[in-house]
Amino acid sequence: MSSAIGNPYDDLLADVYDLMYPDALSGTAEAVEFVAGLCPPTGSVLEFGVGNGRLAVPLSARGLEVFGIDSSSRMLGDLAERDPDGKVKAVEGDFLTASTGRRHEVVLMALNTFFSLPQQEQQIDCLRRMREHLAPGGRVVLEAFDPSPYHRQEGERTTTRFLGPGTVMLESSHVVPSQQLIILVFALLADGPTRTAHTALRYAWPAEIDAMARCAGLRLVERHAGWEREPYGPGSQRHVSVYEAADAAR
Repeated sequence: MSSAIGNPYDDLLADVYDLMYPDALSGTAEAVEFVAGLCPPTGSVLEFGVGNGRLAVPLSARGLEVFGIDSSSRMLGDLAERDPDGKVKAVEGDFLTASTGRRHEVVLMALNTFFSLPQQEQQIDCLRRMREHLAPGGRVVLEAFDPSPYHRQEGERTTTRFLGPGTVMLESSHVVPSQQLIILVFALLADGPTRTAHTALRYAWPAEIDAMARCAGLRLVERHAGWEREPYGPGSQRHVSVYEAADAAR
């Protein structure tokens, strides 16, 4: 999950980001294959929340023209180190205002980044921005977790992640009416004093995301439980959803 609108969460954890999300890291090759399969051989991909380039750099190695938007300067610094030739064209800014000035065959948002926008109106505006960046015949790709376990959460919940450089604790509280998780992060790492930050996530069920997409001029094309096109259904812990412009010819 990467930065949306100036949230310090990713700046705080940039140096341990990949360690925080090992499941996502292990699925990188499958995600790259999925996205590349939606593009012509020399097509263009824009990733909202490009972060440190986990997906963008291998996509550019496929010969695709890759752009990225992210509000975290530290994550973009890590992207520059991973991409010394500057093949990924990165824009520092938030999803609701930043632009590449062009359209793309695939506009991508992976690893729950969509939920980092803490208000429903912002999420609709983000989908509208993705639609505005979409080339004719292009696809919007969105990866997000299933919110059922979090919606049932009562009271505070603490999760501890033991990483090589230290420990990260995440304390979350649930705001039911707004479908928000308020998360306080404590990072006790070997390189200095304790780091703290907070962030708010707004989760949404797939049906609500589809409704928001329709408000933004998009319609659902396909949905899977993962990047290998596993069937989506009851018990699926996440979904990969693909949208097209609502006015696209069938």
